[in-house]
Amino acid sequence: MINLDADQVYQQTDPAGMAGIIERFPEQAEEAWRIGSEAHVPADYADVDNIVIQGMGGSAIGGDLLRALLLDELKIPAMIVREYDLPIFSSERTLFIASSYSGNTEETLSGYATAKMKGCKILTVSSGGRMSSLAVADGYPLITIPGGISPRAALGYSFFPLLAVLGRLGLIPDQTEGFRETLRTLRNGVIRLGRSMPLAGNPAKDLALWLHGRCPLIYAAGAWPGVVAMRWKGQMNENAKNIAFYNILPELNHNEIVGFEAPAALINEIRTVFLRTGDENDKVGKRMEVTADVITRAGGKTREVKAEGRSSLCRMFSLIQFGDFVSLYLAMLNGIDPTPVKVIEMLKGELAKLD
Repeated sequence: MINLDADQVYQQTDPAGMAGIIERFPEQAEEAWRIGSEAHVPADYADVDNIVIQGMGGSAIGGDLLRALLLDELKIPAMIVREYDLPIFSSERTLFIASSYSGNTEETLSGYATAKMKGCKILTVSSGGRMSSLAVADGYPLITIPGGISPRAALGYSFFPLLAVLGRLGLIPDQTEGFRETLRTLRNGVIRLGRSMPLAGNPAKDLALWLHGRCPLIYAAGAWPGVVAMRWKGQMNENAKNIAFYNILPELNHNEIVGFEAPAALINEIRTVFLRTGDENDKVGKRMEVTADVITRAGGKTREVKAEGRSSLCRMFSLIQFGDFVSLYLAMLNGIDPTPVKVIEMLKGELAKLD
């Protein structure tokens, strides 16, 4: 069995340093908040009827988290777009946010062109590439973020600048206090979950061992917890190269839960993780309890991971950080470099041939 406490494991299996990037996430979050706080965005960008955030993969999940977190606080509707086209309602009364970490994402570039044609108020977030060049040439505000890492590892840069900007525009309540709590919790999380904390006291390493060799199911309840579950699933896919799935309560109680009547041999290959926020209402809490019981009686195994903090922002990122570390340790146990995503690059290459 791989020794997750041994430095040479990371030196040999993680040459690009994904472990270090995950451990430096608090610094990334702090820098990203500063970038958003200092970014120049015209005051009239607050005078809109809706928000459309377009992006793909790691560049889009920041928008997903933002929208889900702020459902009860956003003063206008917000929509996340993961395709080439914009919704038909997009107009000069739309704040269009183009999020492309590389600046060369073809779907987001297509949406940018459409937003320009429709006269949307355009804000771009990118580390460079064609997106940055177009924004400068066309005179639209550009939030420049540091490049050089995988988009999925740059979540802080795709999320916190937008959180700060929307607060400055008055479209949401100021999030400064929640951010300060989040930063403290993330820093403590590195100590509690990072490589230097031995397996005996490290719940992320322990959970990775429990998941190793199995198919993880990540379950959560509610808007932003559901997006966090999706993040866990994606990080296990891309970092650990491990098949994984997620679903959201109460919806899964109307379909997926019946799947645990499947053959015991299949259920034995599954490990179910429930993400708990600490503020589930009584009905949702009971659903989680009953669902876990159904899985256990079917011969499956379940565990819980509990969020930390008072604010929803802090609880959200405490769970995200935990999942990122689990995906790292699962990659080490799988004996695979967490950084490359060769299948995705192959797919992009095949699609490029069509052009």
